[in-house]
Amino acid sequence: MKKQMFVAAAALMVSGMAPIPAAHAGDMDVKPYMGVGMGAFGLEYKDTAISQKQTVFGGFIKGGAGIGDYFGAELRVGTTSSASKSYVAGTLGAGAGTFKTTATYFVSYLAKLQVPASAELKPYILLGGTTAKFKSTNSSTTTSASKAKTGISYGAGIDYAISDQFSANVEWMQYWNNVKLGTNYATAPAGATDSKAKIWGVVAAVDYHF
Repeated sequence: MKKQMFVAAAALMVSGMAPIPAAHAGDMDVKPYMGVGMGAFGLEYKDTAISQKQTVFGGFIKGGAGIGDYFGAELRVGTTSSASKSYVAGTLGAGAGTFKTTATYFVSYLAKLQVPASAELKPYILLGGTTAKFKSTNSSTTTSASKAKTGISYGAGIDYAISDQFSANVEWMQYWNNVKLGTNYATAPAGATDSKAKIWGVVAAVDYHF
């Protein structure tokens, strides 16, 4: 469903770019900004034995630049809190236990395509990559593991200009989508293989424009 929403949003934005005036197409002023975002992040883990989806709090700081009216680039660095799920004996290991996950850090490098809907409102889509350290702990086997991996990232949002210096935005972002953590991930239940993780976020952010 999320992928379908993203594709639909992208199609609408691309179709909206058809009537871009030639005068604006040549306007490539660089407009730097920085900001902070906070909200809900999804941490999803699965292997051949277990599958869990949990929502935690997270946030990031970001810096970027608008390039003309329609393009931009952004770098963001963030982290999430942790969440755990309990399992009965024999699932994670011999005894009952919990499986805890967190994104210790993530770094996203993104290209932005934006289409001004009005002087204040700018819908946008993002495409790029995210390098994140995914950490998990298995209390049943008293093991923990961390993997730094990179995955393709994409998302969409809308930005509202509060003033010449400040804007607020809300967005949905898929940072990781089934990124492989390894065939034999250290904290996976005994005998489990094919460990994968997803990270997504729904946040509100405030930007300062220089």
